[in-house]
Amino acid sequence: MVRRERKFYSEEFKERVLAAYHNSNESVSMVARRFEVSRDTVSSWVYRKRTANDSKKRVKLVPPEICFMNGKELSADEKDLRIRELERQLSKETMRAESLEKMIKIAERELKIDIRKKSGAKQSTR
Repeated sequence: MVRRERKFYSEEFKERVLAAYHNSNESVSMVARRFEVSRDTVSSWVYRKRTANDSKKRVKLVPPEICFMNGKELSADEKDLRIRELERQLSKETMRAESLEKMIKIAERELKIDIRKKSGAKQSTR
């Protein structure tokens, strides 16, 4: 078995590669070839960047008795504003989930295939 040496890339280089990928219509493979990096490496960078951005967007819920922002307790008006904002976000996410559910149903009907994974389903062997 041939062992390859592990390559380490600077954060600046990774950012250049990611910028090239996001700012062009090139595939991961094309960007990888251009920068002489493996396709799997670029794919992992893209995935990590996306999941890092997604986790920053998540709202962390706290119990109502701990209603502080930056160490300062919220006033009743600030709590009301926060509740309204959270209700707006919940409404938006509920509509998004319902829309995705409808799209899946339409796709299943139009394409005549099961898209949702059935519980206990066995994976196909390829």
